[in-house]
Amino acid sequence: MATVKEELIELVEELDDIGAADLLDYARWRLTDQEDLTAEEWDEVRLGKEQIARGESVMLADLLRQLGE
Repeated sequence: MATVKEELIELVEELDDIGAADLLDYARWRLTDQEDLTAEEWDEVRLGKEQIARGESVMLADLLRQLGE
């Protein structure tokens, strides 16, 4: 049975460059001390979560495909 990290590596190898870049950004964010966010940044996080819940967001990869990137 594979470890969690081994499973993650397998998944990363299946990503395209855009997906890998998104995951890398997220991993770097997760490694930072999230308590260092300002009140304004936390407000932005809450706003983003609300927008996602309302279906007002799109995946970056989908947007880039639509734009022909």
